[in-house]
Amino acid sequence: MPSSQVSQLYLDTVIGFNGLVPDGLHLHPNQKHIIYPLGSTVVIKEYSNMGVDEFLAGHSGPISCIAVSKSGQYIATGQSTHMGFKADIIVWDFEGRKLMHRLNLHHAKVECLAFSDDEELLVSVGGKDDNCITVWNVQSGKPICGTNTTALGTCVQFFHNDRSTFMMAGKQICRVYTIDFVNKRLDFVDCNLGQIKRIFTSLLIDIDDSHAYVGSSSGDILCVQLKGPKNYKFLGPKDKIMQGVLSLCFSPSGKSIFVGGGDGSVTVVNKENLLKVASTLLMGGVTSICCKESDNSFICGTNQSVIYSMKGSGKLEASLIATCHNHRINDVCYPREASEIIATCSVNDIRVWNIQKSKELLRIQVPNLECNCIIFSPTGNAIISGWSDGKIRAFGPQSGKLLYVINDAHKILGQKKVSGRLIGVTAIAMSHDSERIVSGGSDGQVRVWQITKTSQILVASMNEHKATVNAIQIKKDDSECISASDDGTCIVWNLDKFVRANIIYAQTYFRQICYLNDESQMLTCGSDKQITYWDAYDCTAIRELREAEDDEINTLDIDPEGQYFVSAGKHKSVNVWHYDHGEVIQQGFGHADTVTKVKFSPCGRFICSVGEEGGIFIWRPSGVQ
Repeated sequence: MPSSQVSQLYLDTVIGFNGLVPDGLHLHPNQKHIIYPLGSTVVIKEYSNMGVDEFLAGHSGPISCIAVSKSGQYIATGQSTHMGFKADIIVWDFEGRKLMHRLNLHHAKVECLAFSDDEELLVSVGGKDDNCITVWNVQSGKPICGTNTTALGTCVQFFHNDRSTFMMAGKQICRVYTIDFVNKRLDFVDCNLGQIKRIFTSLLIDIDDSHAYVGSSSGDILCVQLKGPKNYKFLGPKDKIMQGVLSLCFSPSGKSIFVGGGDGSVTVVNKENLLKVASTLLMGGVTSICCKESDNSFICGTNQSVIYSMKGSGKLEASLIATCHNHRINDVCYPREASEIIATCSVNDIRVWNIQKSKELLRIQVPNLECNCIIFSPTGNAIISGWSDGKIRAFGPQSGKLLYVINDAHKILGQKKVSGRLIGVTAIAMSHDSERIVSGGSDGQVRVWQITKTSQILVASMNEHKATVNAIQIKKDDSECISASDDGTCIVWNLDKFVRANIIYAQTYFRQICYLNDESQMLTCGSDKQITYWDAYDCTAIRELREAEDDEINTLDIDPEGQYFVSAGKHKSVNVWHYDHGEVIQQGFGHADTVTKVKFSPCGRFICSVGEEGGIFIWRPSGVQ
C-alpha cells in the first residue's frame, strides 16, 4: 500500500522515563510542564496531572540529549544512531508543539546541547566518533561556525551575560570558547587546572559569569575562575560523592548547589566553599536535577527511571512523582473486560498500571530474576507469570501476595542449545475455566498443569519442539491449544488426549500465533519478516504477506472483532493492518528500540505496545471500534 495512504497512529499515553540521558529531565520555565525524552519521543507532561501527555515525534533513533531555552519557547533534542550515519538535531517550537528545524552535521551521536540566554544561538557537541562543536542560528537553522575538538565533550553551557562565549567540559578537557562572528570561527582558551585531571560530567556557570562549577566522575566539584585568567580555584566536598557527580543545579537563592550522585545521593553544598550542608538518598543514580522556583522545590530524575519531588535545603524530604521499568519489558496483558488496567513484566518485577492516570497500582518484586511472560487469569483473581529460573508464580492482582509457586516447571540447565534471549518459562496461557495452565519453556516442552485451591499438578508434558516455545494460544472451548516455537513449527495439541493434532512447518523462527475471533483462521509472524494466514482446521497456508515489515516481526495481535490486527518488531514501528485487505492502514512511531509485545485492549479501542527501552505506549487507532 502506498505510504501516502497510511495515516499516523495517534499516541494517547506514554508511561516511562529514560533516566540514562544526562540532564534529560527538565521543568519548563512556565513551571507547569515537565519535559523528558523516552526512546525517540519527547514527552511533555503536566506537573500537576501526570496523566496528561503531549508528544513531539521526529527522531529516527534514541534521543541522547535535550535542552530547553531560557523562556521555554524552544526545545532542542539530539539523537544517537549507527556509525556512518548522520545524527539529527531537532529544534522544536514549544507553544506550537511542532518541528522548526532539523539540523544534521554530526555523525553517530550528539553528546550535549545548550541555548544562549537570548535564544538566538544553539551550540551542539558531537560524540566520540564525531568530535565536532557547531554553533547554530536558532531562527534560520543554519550553522554559523564550528571546529573539531581533541577530546570528548560531555557538557556545555553559554555564559549568561555574553552570547559569544560558552564553556565546554568533558574527558580531561575544560575550555572556554569565544565565537568570532566576523571570521566565522571558534577561538578557545583551556582552563588552567594544574595537575588535576578529571572526566567532567556536569557544568554550572553562576549568574554573573564569574565562576564555573564542574562536576567530575571522581566525585568532586571544581570551581574555576572565569573573569580574567581561567584558573582553578578550589575543589570539594571533602567527602567525595560516591560513584561520581552526575548532575548539578543552583538553589533558587543561588547560594547553594544541589549535587546528584551516582550512588543515588542528593547533596546540598555551599557555593562559596563546597562544604556539605545536607544530604539524602534516592533510588538510582541522580542524572537530572531541576529547580521549581514557584515553591522552592526540586525535581530529580534517576537512572532507575524514577522521578522525585524534593523540598528543603537543611533537611531534604523526597516524594515519589512517577516511576517505570528501567529494563526491557518482555510482556503486557489486560484483564478480561478491563481496558484501563494493564500488567507488565520485566527484569526483577511485575507492575500493574492504571493507564488512564498513568499511575502504578502495584509492584511485585522478585530480585535477580527476569519475568518472561504474564497473563491475568480469566476470573481475574490471579496474575500468572513465567520466570527465568524455570518457575511459574501466581500473585494476587491487588495485594501482590504470592499465591503459589510451581517449582521446576521448565528446565534451565542441561540444555544442548537455547534459542532466543529468554530462558526458563517463556510462554504461558490459562484455560477459560481457570482450571488449567499451559506453559512453554526454553527447553522446548509444552506442559499442562491442573490448578486447584490447594495444589498444582503436572497433567502432561508434550515434548516435540526442539527450541524455545514463544507463544501459546488456547481455543475458547479449551479442547485444543497451539504453540509457536523457534524451531520453525507451530503444533496444535489435543488437550484431552495430550497428543499432537496437527503441525505447521516453515523456514522461520515463529514468534507469535493468534486465533481469529471465530477461530477459523490463525495468524503467525516470525523472523522471515512475513505474516501468514493459516486455516485452523487443516493448518494449510491461506495467504502470505511477504516482506510485511523491514525487519523481524516479534509480535502481533488481532482485535476482538477480527477486522484489524497489529504487528511490531525490530523495525520499531507499530503497524495496524486491515485483516481482510492485508494492508497497513496506520503506523505509529515512538519506540527507540525493538518492540517486544503489542496487545489490543478488550474494548478494541486502544493498543498497548512495550519495548526494550522500557516504555509503555498506548495508541488510539482511528476507525477501529
